[in-house]
Amino acid sequence: MQTDGGVRLPKGVAGGRRKLTTLVDLCTARAAAEPGLHGFSFFADGRTEWEALTLADLDRRARALAVLLTELAPRGTRALLCFEPGLDFHIAFLGCLYAGLIAVPVAPLDGTRTSLKMGRIESIVASCGPELLLSTGMTFAKCLAVVEESKALTDLVRLAVDEVDPALAERWTPPAIGISSPAYLQYSSGSTGEPKGVILTHGNVLHNLALIHGNLYRPSDEAGLPRPPSVSWLPSHYNMGLIGGVLDPLYSGRPATLFPAGVFVRSPVSWLRLISQLGRADSCAPNFALDLCVRRVSEVQMAGLDLSGWEMALIGGEPVRARTLDRFCEVFAPVGLRRGTLVPGYGLAESTVMVTSALVGEGPVTLRCDADALTRGRARPVDPPGGRRLVSCGPIPPTITLVVGDPVTREECADGETGEIFVQGPSVGAGYWNRPDDVFHAELPRRNGLFLRTGDTGFRWDGELFVTGRVKEVIIVAGANHHPHDLEATAEAAHPAVRGCCVLAVDDGQQERVVVLVEVLGDTDESEIVMAVRRTVHTGHGVRVDEVALVPAGSLPRSTSGKLRRADCRDGYSAGAFNSTTRS
Repeated sequence: MQTDGGVRLPKGVAGGRRKLTTLVDLCTARAAAEPGLHGFSFFADGRTEWEALTLADLDRRARALAVLLTELAPRGTRALLCFEPGLDFHIAFLGCLYAGLIAVPVAPLDGTRTSLKMGRIESIVASCGPELLLSTGMTFAKCLAVVEESKALTDLVRLAVDEVDPALAERWTPPAIGISSPAYLQYSSGSTGEPKGVILTHGNVLHNLALIHGNLYRPSDEAGLPRPPSVSWLPSHYNMGLIGGVLDPLYSGRPATLFPAGVFVRSPVSWLRLISQLGRADSCAPNFALDLCVRRVSEVQMAGLDLSGWEMALIGGEPVRARTLDRFCEVFAPVGLRRGTLVPGYGLAESTVMVTSALVGEGPVTLRCDADALTRGRARPVDPPGGRRLVSCGPIPPTITLVVGDPVTREECADGETGEIFVQGPSVGAGYWNRPDDVFHAELPRRNGLFLRTGDTGFRWDGELFVTGRVKEVIIVAGANHHPHDLEATAEAAHPAVRGCCVLAVDDGQQERVVVLVEVLGDTDESEIVMAVRRTVHTGHGVRVDEVALVPAGSLPRSTSGKLRRADCRDGYSAGAFNSTTRS
């Protein structure tokens, strides 16, 4: 239950029924109610528990860290959180909240000065001006040279959270913060251009936790069963990883089992194995993770799995494809996976993380639409096998207002008309840090208040939200609108050797050309792949591909969550980074 004055813990979760107005209230209430709960477990290799924290451990160590942070910096100071996978991030993040500081999660340092990751961290430092750098003693030792050589990092006060004396906790006093105080800055996961830090207040995050819990209601809630444990490999500096692996377990009153994203990428079965071992479990992941499991989990590995207890798999963070869901269900149904487990959702950092989700247990809702009508902004259902299948992201929750409007006039679209998605509600952030914008201040005709301009396009149909793409990424061919991810999905199915694609509209000063960057695996006839991509995209969308560039699998830049970094793909193409590939 949520109100403008705070939220209450869900029914059945220990911690009292008083309203919580800050995340500090949430953490301290949960720790006081269930101090011995084995709240967070970290499996470094995906198989064996490496470390664990009870709620009392987490609370005590966060208080101790907060005492030191309060001595080092005043309330409202930004602190950069730079951690390798593990539970030290949890202590650092909550320690910042307990001190009234603004946490700024970023990717871990890897000791490489020239990496794209380091450049991104430096851009974030330039954006938000932190004074503190939090990590572990081991990371500082490993990356000392990199930190000291970086003008952005060398002057920051460094603090190793694993070296803080827990006894300092006795000196902690609650910070003077409230529901409107900034809790942390969530920087985009890196799929588009310059990083922008979304200011998320304590109230924003608490509301979104309540919204997530309500959206993911299931029959077992009615029966009084607690929510099942969660499993996550998503990085903690990524919004789905932060909410799903740190804060939602506290709010929902469940333990969390965590392991590194690198382990999942190397061995996707590690994710499914942990879910299987738990019996009942929830987990979330982007669309690409399902594809990876289908391609890389062998029949021998599947023999030891039992996914019948996987209660909810939230799929979001990037466009959800019907073909991916179908294939995942087909492959893993023999080991107990139910289609009703899959829950597509829609969200973005600017609204904390979640906006909508499908209903747990009912299975994904899809709509088959005439492809030509879609390119002209209309959803016209057709009978199979024709048309394109779109996946619903669920109904609109009652605690938010969502409008699909014309991107130019902002007039509201009728059901079935494609437009830009505008969102209003307590989960919407306070704006971008130190960056003027109109994204959070959109006015709509005949609507009260300001709306978040998401930049995403979609339409409503029969009470469901269907997301179709990004406004700025639309490729216009012969007056028809095409979204890159639709073309990419078609191109990826063109040939068995294709492992990933990025479609770009490149303006050479005379005309806009359609370029497809194609990741390929193994020794395959290159001309055969080029012809297959051209033919399949033209047949499926009526789009003529002007150029196909073949690159080795894994070459296209992606964010930590697996999303294509389109701006980097475009920059790399323009700079000739793919000159060594076969072009046609």
